[in-house]
Amino acid sequence: MLMCPEEESGKIFQKCSFPPLAYDCIHLPSLSVLPAAFWWSHQHLDCRLITTRSFVQSKKGFPPYRSNYECTLKPQETLINAPVEEVKATDVDHLKIEEDTSAYVDLGFSPAQITQLLSLQLDVPFQSKLTAISELLLLGLSITTILKTLEKKPELLRMSPKHLKERANLLRRLDLDAGSVNQVAVHFPSIFTVPHKRIKSLENLLKEKCLFTMAQVSKILRTTPQLLLEELNDVEYKFQFAYFRMGIKHGEIVQSGFFQASLAEINKRINFLERLGRYQTPDKKGQTQIINPKLKSIIRASEQDFVTEIACSSIEEYEVFKKLLADEEEQRRQQEEAMEEFSDSENDDGSGSE
Repeated sequence: MLMCPEEESGKIFQKCSFPPLAYDCIHLPSLSVLPAAFWWSHQHLDCRLITTRSFVQSKKGFPPYRSNYECTLKPQETLINAPVEEVKATDVDHLKIEEDTSAYVDLGFSPAQITQLLSLQLDVPFQSKLTAISELLLLGLSITTILKTLEKKPELLRMSPKHLKERANLLRRLDLDAGSVNQVAVHFPSIFTVPHKRIKSLENLLKEKCLFTMAQVSKILRTTPQLLLEELNDVEYKFQFAYFRMGIKHGEIVQSGFFQASLAEINKRINFLERLGRYQTPDKKGQTQIINPKLKSIIRASEQDFVTEIACSSIEEYEVFKKLLADEEEQRRQQEEAMEEFSDSENDDGSGSE
C-alpha cells in the first residue's frame, strides 16, 4: 500500500533512533574559517532540518525547535539588501566635504584653520559662507583675524555681499587701512554690523560739532570703536568736559585715548587733584600757574599709581574723598529734581489761572 510523503517521512524517523536534536550535536570547525559557500550551504541545511524537525515534533509532541540561526532571509536576499544606499550617501557626503575643503584651501586656509572654521556650527549655506569670507579677505582682513572675529560674531557669515562691500567702502572712506581694520575687527567685530547711519552720525558729530579733523576722527574710531554704541549726547558731553572743563585741546584728547576712559572716573581724579592743589584748569590762553600732569598719565594710570605717584596721597584719603564726592553728587541731584518739580508746579498754576 502506498503512503503519502508525510506518513512516509514519519515512519522513517520512527524507525531511526536519532535524538531529536542530533543536529545540534554535530561538531563543526570555527565558522570564521569556513568558506563562504559552506556557510551558505550550512544555513540552507539548517533551514531544511528545521522544517523536517518541526513536522516530526508536531507529530510526537516535542516542544518547538529554536535555531541559533536566522533563516528568514536567503543568502541572495541578504546580499541584495546590503546597505548600498548608505554607502552611496556616505560617499556623497565625503565628496561634498572634500569640495568644501578644497574651496577653503584655494582661499589660503590651512588644515587647522579649516577645522577651526568648520567648528563654528552655523546653519548657513556653504556658498554664503564662502562669499562672506571672500569679501572679508578683500576688505583686507587676514585669515587669523577672520577666525577670531567669527568666534566672537559668527553671524557675520550671514551678511550679504552687498552689505559687506558697502561697509568696506565706508571704512576706507574713513581712512582705515588694512592694518586698522584688522585691529578694529578683532576687538570690535560689531564694526561690520552697526547700521551705516550710526557710523555716519558719529562721524558728523566729531567733525562738525567737536571740530576734529578727518585724521583725528579716523584715529578715534580705530582706538575707540565702542563710541558707536554710546549715545551721541554722551559723546558730545564727554568732549565738552575735556575741552572746556579741563582745557584740553583736540590733539591731546586724541593722543591720550580720552574717549577710552570712563568719564565718571576721570571726573573723580580731576576733582581729587584740584582739591590737593595739583591740578589747575587752564585760562582762555591755556595758561596755568602750576604744571599739570599729562592727561594720558591721569586716565591710564592704575588707581594705586594715580594716588601714590600723581596725587602723592594715600589710598585711605582717596577712599574718603570718593565717598564725600558721591554724597555731594547725590545732594546736587536731589536739588535739581526739586527745582524741576517746582518749575513744573509753577507752570501748572500759570496754565490754570489763564
